[in-house]
Amino acid sequence: MIRPAKGLFLYNMNIDKNKNIEYEGIYRTVNKNFGFVKINNNEKNEEEIYISAKDSLSALNDDKVIVQIKKKSISENKKREGIIVKILERKDEVVVGIFEPYKGFGFVSPINKKIPFDIHIEKKYYNQAVKGSLVEVKLFPKKNNKDNPEGVIIKILGHKDDPNDEITAIVHDFKIRDEFSNEQLNEANEIAVPICKEDFIERKDLRNKCFITIDGEDTKDIDDAVFMEDLKNGNVKLYVSIADVSHYIKEGSKLDVEALKRGNSVYLLDRVIPMIPHVLSNGMCSLNEGEDRLTLTCEMEFDDKGEIVNYDIYRSIINSHKRMTYTLVQSIIGNDDINFCDLNDDIINMIKNMIILSRKIRELREKRGAINFNFKETEIVVDENLKPITIKEKERIEAYKLIEDFMISANETVAKEFYYRNVPFIYRTHEANDEEKILNLIETLNSLGISFRYKNKLFPMDIQKLLKSVKGKNYQNIVEMLVLRSMSQARYTKKLIGHFALASKYYTHFTSPIRRYSDLQIHRIINEILDNTLNTKRIKHYDKILDSVALNISKTERVAIDCERDIDDLKKCEYMLPYIGDSFEGIVSGLTSFGIFVELPNTIEGMIALRDIRDDHYVFDESKYQIIGSNHKRTFKFGQKVKVFLVKCTPETRNIDFILDE
Repeated sequence: MIRPAKGLFLYNMNIDKNKNIEYEGIYRTVNKNFGFVKINNNEKNEEEIYISAKDSLSALNDDKVIVQIKKKSISENKKREGIIVKILERKDEVVVGIFEPYKGFGFVSPINKKIPFDIHIEKKYYNQAVKGSLVEVKLFPKKNNKDNPEGVIIKILGHKDDPNDEITAIVHDFKIRDEFSNEQLNEANEIAVPICKEDFIERKDLRNKCFITIDGEDTKDIDDAVFMEDLKNGNVKLYVSIADVSHYIKEGSKLDVEALKRGNSVYLLDRVIPMIPHVLSNGMCSLNEGEDRLTLTCEMEFDDKGEIVNYDIYRSIINSHKRMTYTLVQSIIGNDDINFCDLNDDIINMIKNMIILSRKIRELREKRGAINFNFKETEIVVDENLKPITIKEKERIEAYKLIEDFMISANETVAKEFYYRNVPFIYRTHEANDEEKILNLIETLNSLGISFRYKNKLFPMDIQKLLKSVKGKNYQNIVEMLVLRSMSQARYTKKLIGHFALASKYYTHFTSPIRRYSDLQIHRIINEILDNTLNTKRIKHYDKILDSVALNISKTERVAIDCERDIDDLKKCEYMLPYIGDSFEGIVSGLTSFGIFVELPNTIEGMIALRDIRDDHYVFDESKYQIIGSNHKRTFKFGQKVKVFLVKCTPETRNIDFILDE
């Protein structure tokens, strides 16, 4: 049976029967209306075939499929159009959705807004689900080419009216692992033991130095601690000590296997899904105040210009003297009139000297061309029931930058050291922009009246100059987003390629082993080098595994970011619900063939559908990156201020709809 509320997926026979060309490929969903199958053929390398929803055969993202080419191509995107005729292998057979009974059978509507079909559930497969249950459904193989897919409910996650369950469902939809097995928890408890005398062997004892940690108020998994002292030669020495998680989690252990699968911790509005169990992440590995902890230290000597003139990397043991927060450090930086009676003068003076060094480091990085984005970050405050009560632009205070500058310095130092040691390693890579994307960026900027040119080869300094030229303008954030979209995504690689945005030749992630597997992996390699146990056999081992490790953690990082964004979008929709009918002022933040995206001052973004602008027929002029009325030539472009009415919020699809307030 087929649920009447949504359309059927009829098998489209508009295929070139003479050629009957078939290709094997991987399906990628873009939204509920269409997707692409990436194929390899003799004529074109990695061609993407356009697939409309009705021709998708209910394929899911990353499914391996057989696609046939249809007669006509889609002129708008200049891609050939195809139809999926067979699903060879599903990437994942489980879908998360909301269960609804319907006249003797049930259906599950996926919470993933990119899935355009409902899943038919026979009554015998309800497994105690009730109206509104959030469930996991295992799909059955498709019986034919027209009916909606069928499945069986295998797990009840909660109810759609419970905000906590709603977030859990989103986590499961992204296939994020949020539970540890009893075996893994037992292993964690066994190794989370206090430091003993044997742990001091071949470690520098730095417990007499006044290390501090600087984190958010709610942070419980503290990776890094810092200390700075003056030297007799007029230089300063900065110690960046990082939790030695590799001392506890050994390669191939149950916790190591699980940590690699997770790739990273995931930070959500109401919870942290840790890469390693809390007894370690918040306990023995966390650099908690007043407790001895095992660390790896990157010790760097800086001259009066902020250049590193000497460094050392070694195993250590520290004791954090004070747990500081960004807010408290910012008060010290700003000389705010606050009672610092619980801080001694040495800590206050050290922080003031740290900010001087931080500014020098940042200035040098800027001189070499590092790109400084000033994106609007969203701060969402929820109450005890996860109801959003405040959404605003997050202030980027200098205390954040201080820690960021120190961590970047440590990451660069470690990357350079172990690159020249010629050992297997994992680097943080950000490649230069794709030439075609840059040409599109130039064309778009020119259409906005913004001149952007470069000679022969694009350098980070060219982007930096562009961003400086738009600083303070009402379209600054728009231009930064356009630049970011033209760039490659940062990823992990075994090969040293460099970090374009930081204008850094050597870069890795060393400073967060509690929350990132990349850091844990290289800590393990560093420890073997310090132990002189990185022999030929171990080098061959790392050469064999590091490519797959880098690929996996790059993927899990992207999944975590997408999950966090999806939950933020949900809360933005919920926040705007009481304001339906109200008027707002915003700026045009995006233009497409079907609508105008508008961003409000609180960072919330919604869309005006072109069909809802009734005074003319509007079309998207891609060459000018403007939307223009056919008759009256009224124009909408990036950065333009507009007034809008909020007419609809749909948390289920994360959509916010505006109309113009004329």
